[in-house]
Amino acid sequence: MLHIFILLLLLVATPVIAQPTQNLVILTTFSETGLRPILEAFKEKHPQSEVQVIQRREASGLRLLSQKKHDIDIIISSSPTFFQPLIKTQKLLPFGKAKARQNQQQLSEDIISFGHTGFGLLWNQHYLAKNNLPIPTNWSDLAQPDYFHHISISSPYRSNTTHLMIESILQEYGWEKGWRLLYQMGGNLASVETNAFALSEAISRGLIGVGPVIDSYARHYKEQFSYIDFRYQPQSPLLPNYVAIVKNNYQSRFAEDFVNLLLAQECDNQTATYEHLIHPKQIKHDDFIEKTFNRKSLDYHVIQQRSGLVKHLFEQTISNQLPKLNQAWQLLHSIEKASLKLTEKQQQDFTLAKQLASTSPVNIDDMQDKVYHELSLFRDNPQVHNYRQQWRIKMAMQLEQAIALSQTIINGNPALQ
Repeated sequence: MLHIFILLLLLVATPVIAQPTQNLVILTTFSETGLRPILEAFKEKHPQSEVQVIQRREASGLRLLSQKKHDIDIIISSSPTFFQPLIKTQKLLPFGKAKARQNQQQLSEDIISFGHTGFGLLWNQHYLAKNNLPIPTNWSDLAQPDYFHHISISSPYRSNTTHLMIESILQEYGWEKGWRLLYQMGGNLASVETNAFALSEAISRGLIGVGPVIDSYARHYKEQFSYIDFRYQPQSPLLPNYVAIVKNNYQSRFAEDFVNLLLAQECDNQTATYEHLIHPKQIKHDDFIEKTFNRKSLDYHVIQQRSGLVKHLFEQTISNQLPKLNQAWQLLHSIEKASLKLTEKQQQDFTLAKQLASTSPVNIDDMQDKVYHELSLFRDNPQVHNYRQQWRIKMAMQLEQAIALSQTIINGNPALQ
């Protein structure tokens, strides 16, 4: 009896080691629809597996991963900033047998890139014809007065690919000129959509004319509607997609198998997932890719450093200022048409009004302040809350001044009435 009691005691005292599970939990910023072909291919090879896909935006996904008892096995995203906190806290597993493709856009040894995505402008041909609008070819076209209230964009705070599009503008034009272009485009925005799906839906339904999207959404809607068309942004960078295996207490036995299937060459050819992804081998050999895209990649160190800043700044100075932005730029465009008839004082006021309506509350010198480096994505962070409030108030004041100056010019010039 004593022996049985001791044996039971030993069993209770022995720590339970979690065994690999049949479940595979995938956290992604992509839509589950986009991953469906690879999921079906995986299920066919591993019928005993139970796969769950959790779709989250970046901030929400990071909150989920911060929980000690999360069961996430794999992360798939095109956002490099999604992975950086996990690299720092060493929450990623090495791939083992999974083979990384060596390229300059690799974020770390524990993260693998698989294919690339491009972006450009999606438009509704019926909408453009009805409103006598030309087909836009680049970002600058969207800042022209003809497109007032005919364009939309998804929020970079909620859409990782839109954030990378915004970054491509800032890195191509520079911080100050980049925001100037963004505010001019913002003056034409009819809305800021919650995500790329909502934007693509609005365009396909004829609620809006044009918007920037990635090619996967463009292909999906072009296949459905003959009047939807798409053009890649000229000389835009290719955006790599990333996958990583996450440490957890219930590690799936299928994590590496899934990654290996994702990277397998036969998957490139047999599953529709890769129809919209550009394979690294194509980049060197496809003439269209060579002529369309910029081989130089985005600076991911810069993206990581100012990710929170860019997302919060866009939200406070564009998304939350649309009525004022619209009013300011509509007035400025109307004055522009008769700019040769302005007095010297009116010309000075007009220049000042344009400057006020197109200047970021955070200038290039402010960027040197380390408080802006790696600013938290979370809105409830006290420091972030204070900055957001400051930027919102400052931008609102600038736009109100621009509107007041413009109205004074118009009221004082018969040629504008």
